[in-house]
Amino acid sequence: MSSKIFKLSSITLAVAASFGVNAAIYKVVEIDESLNDTYSLGGYTTEYYGTAVEQGNIGGTPNFLGCFTSTDENAVGVPCSSSDFKIAAETRNWKEGISYREEVPFAMDNAFNYVDDQADFESYCNAQLRYADCDTWSTDEWNGYAKELSSNYLNSIAFVEGETAAVSTTNAVINSLDGTDPVGNKRDGSTRNVAFVGASDLTLPSDNPTGVVQTRAWKTDGTYTVGSISRKQDNANGSHFYSQAAIWDSSDSLEIGFGDGGATIDSDVLGQASIRDFRVDGNLFYAVGYNTYTDQRMDATVFVGDMSAAPTDVTKWSFSSDDAKGTGIKSVANATSGSDYIYSNSVVSSINDNFVAVGSAKRAGDKPENRAASNRLFYIADVTSSPTATYFSGGIFFDGAGGTMGGINNFNEVVGSVDISSSAEVDGVERAKRAFINPLNATDTNSTRRSSIFNSKAWILDDLTNDGSVSSNNNQYRIIDAADINDAGVIAATALKCTNGYDTTEVDSYCQGGAIGVEKLVAVKLVPIAGSGKDDIQARSFRTETVERKGSSLGFLALTLLAFLGFRRK
Repeated sequence: MSSKIFKLSSITLAVAASFGVNAAIYKVVEIDESLNDTYSLGGYTTEYYGTAVEQGNIGGTPNFLGCFTSTDENAVGVPCSSSDFKIAAETRNWKEGISYREEVPFAMDNAFNYVDDQADFESYCNAQLRYADCDTWSTDEWNGYAKELSSNYLNSIAFVEGETAAVSTTNAVINSLDGTDPVGNKRDGSTRNVAFVGASDLTLPSDNPTGVVQTRAWKTDGTYTVGSISRKQDNANGSHFYSQAAIWDSSDSLEIGFGDGGATIDSDVLGQASIRDFRVDGNLFYAVGYNTYTDQRMDATVFVGDMSAAPTDVTKWSFSSDDAKGTGIKSVANATSGSDYIYSNSVVSSINDNFVAVGSAKRAGDKPENRAASNRLFYIADVTSSPTATYFSGGIFFDGAGGTMGGINNFNEVVGSVDISSSAEVDGVERAKRAFINPLNATDTNSTRRSSIFNSKAWILDDLTNDGSVSSNNNQYRIIDAADINDAGVIAATALKCTNGYDTTEVDSYCQGGAIGVEKLVAVKLVPIAGSGKDDIQARSFRTETVERKGSSLGFLALTLLAFLGFRRK
């Protein structure tokens, strides 16, 4: 593969402009399965991704410092150990091509135009990503998907840290944890996606099971589970399906209709919807995700349902629009496709107890900003009142920055990944990303936690793991994505690993002088260091000279890590 040469931009360098002193505030813990390559598949370099973390806090509730609580404060459970709060993880042995999580290809192709061959994948890339190397990109993606088409399902093995057996070994994903019970979907025989919670598959709708071809689960509280149900529907491109947002109780399920103007099928474009997270407030059920609206657009949505008829029977709930009750299916202002078709798709992915939610909106390929058709990240200050997207901006979120959204905890701390370079993706290559944490100043934010730990601003997580020592454990890792965070401050993440440590403490340091094939992709847990705070943060610098990016130096790793993290909205 040819070398890619670029200079770090002034915007990239600005990410590291603020320097602190002393030590790290997070300890990087690689989980044993990743460390020991427990689920390796012979002949492949298996990658491990952290996808969810066990929820909770320490020392009772509320403990506004979580695992950051100093050991001399005599809080129960302090300091947190490396074994506290299990994380879920998944493997990848090759590119999946078509996401195992999403209802439709690339989270936007609800006509199924781009699924038949490598040329279709390349057409999608040319239209929506606009990379210079779409031929290479599409070939690699298609070759991975072709393995699935030939009945090779040993790509995504899903598991919970420390368990003796995998949740599933056949293209499974874990979207969240309920305690340590996994919530997600898996392949089951000829069915690509079957929703599960713990060891049990979710039931099919009792009133109309005919035609159900896939189910997906994203979140549960032990009483209700949310996700989607897909039913068979043909169009001009073949036999495919439409999907509706779904809620399960202990014995049945409810499929929620499409938004205003949405339909099962319209001009060969199939309706799609999904719920990703929820909260209950009295007799109101607040759910977030996406739904289909006019012209079959897939837009970020807040679903508000009336549970009063029968709280334990979801089939009796109503999501009809009622201004007096506040119920209905509501698109998120400022995040919809709109008449200008700025966004190809958008989704609200997580909500907390404060009814603050987070999500993302993918710019359409012909509407790039700062030379990238990026995936923009936003939050909703209050889903209970005219939900509106406010996009992350300032600091590490430069104009045109893209990223992936992880989760939000009840302290309004958001994690995910963000671009660390403003280089052109249009007629260029995909930007490098790093994991971030953004402590929002929103409803019920604890100002002491926000200011004393994070200095009231967003950070690249690599800054928070920097202890200033080249030879330390933390310097073996660069955190490229954060998928989830709990109230204790523990984060489920994915990291690049350089065994024995990177050459320097810089964000983009070489591993063994830039040697080929020496880095690995691993699942990690970030555990707060008791008693640490903003005075212990030492921002990493970047290499300032011209950097040569050898695309082949990481092999499959370099070609896949960003695809896995950002595929769902591109």
